[in-house]
Amino acid sequence: MFNDFLQLLYPKLCFACEDPLFESEEFICTYCRISLARVDYTQNSPWWLRAKFDGLFVYQEVQTFFIFASGGRVQHLMHAIKYKGAEDLGEYLGLWAGQSLKKSHFFHEVDCIIPIPLHPQRLRERAYNQAECIGNGLAKGLQIPILPQALQKFSQTNSLIGQDRSHRFEILKDSFEVLADVRGRHVLIVDDTLTTGATLLAAAEKIKAAGAKEVSFFTLAALK
Repeated sequence: MFNDFLQLLYPKLCFACEDPLFESEEFICTYCRISLARVDYTQNSPWWLRAKFDGLFVYQEVQTFFIFASGGRVQHLMHAIKYKGAEDLGEYLGLWAGQSLKKSHFFHEVDCIIPIPLHPQRLRERAYNQAECIGNGLAKGLQIPILPQALQKFSQTNSLIGQDRSHRFEILKDSFEVLADVRGRHVLIVDDTLTTGATLLAAAEKIKAAGAKEVSFFTLAALK
């Protein structure tokens, strides 16, 4: 009874549209679950995703879950995960994505998941790594182990907004270090949002150089 009273005073809101949630709903309302822009897993990964990596790096697979649009509901979700402390939302969406990918037989040959790390100073400021939250959920959905400390970002970089892919890659290419044994393994690199692909490429180069057999990519959302 008391919880019902609190829900009336402080209703839980959908992270995507900010409408009040029903008691049976969690994080996202039913309408948003149905209508959020998603990638069709009955087909191969979209050409516009592959175009971000083709000819630049030899990878096995690339996928995303949501299609990002500025000002849209997917952006609201990503903003909440990245800047508003919504760690549970990140894991919830990662689990949803992982379960969907597993049903469609994507990443079934992957040996481990490695999230893109934050620089230690940024991690202290934020208190969590959004890519790791998503990766934790994804790992549960795909039933694949996650290695959250396998990759370290030891070089702090300023905001890369407005930089093109080549400039981003030049800044990021020597900022990662592999701390785990990835020799002979198929590694799935996970991040929150894919824009140019420079961050994933920089991390992939280091992981492949450390002896990984194959590298694949997944982000929760991607910009066309």
